[in-house]
This record gives sequence, structure tokens and C-alpha cells, in this order.
Amino acid sequence: MNDGLLFVASILAVYRLARLVAIDTITEPLRNRLASSTSSARKWLWDLATCPYCLGPWFAAALTVVLAAGPGVPLPLLWWPAISGGASLAVVADLRMTRRG
Repeated sequence: MNDGLLFVASILAVYRLARLVAIDTITEPLRNRLASSTSSARKWLWDLATCPYCLGPWFAAALTVVLAAGPGVPLPLLWWPAISGGASLAVVADLRMTRRG
């Protein structure tokens, strides 16, 4: 695969995974379980789990390690969140243009 295409797909995949964990309603029950705890470790996890900017470097690091493992990495595992991330950005752009128009 072209390195440039892999790079862009990786960025979109990390974006989508970070948003999924930090913002999307499907993961809200998991975030709520962290919020109800008083331990300092869970407070740290809550802060991390609710910040897509904080999660991004961790997902990027994990993806980099997986991709560095060499050939044989199942690319559909990258394409799925990458396509979803691109679609999410397209929806946001469309909504912003619609609200202005």
C-alpha cells in the first residue's frame, strides 16, 4: 500500500477511535462508570477517556506498533475506522455548510 494513503488512513482511524471512546453515546455507560469512582486512578482514566485529544496519541502509538509489526497486519482493521472517520468529518462539514446556507 502507498505510504501516503496508509498515513491518511491511519490519521482518520485514530480520529474515529478517539471520538468513539471520548464522545460517542455508545461508550457513555463506560465513561459513566469511571465518573462515579473516587479513586485517583479512575479519575485519571476519566480525564483520559473524555478527551479525544488526549486519547489520540495513545491510539496513534498503538497503531504505529501494529503497523510496524510488518506485513500481514489485517488492513480491514485500519480501513473500518478510517472510512468511518472520513465519513464523520464529511457529516460535520455538511452540517456546518447547511447551517450557514
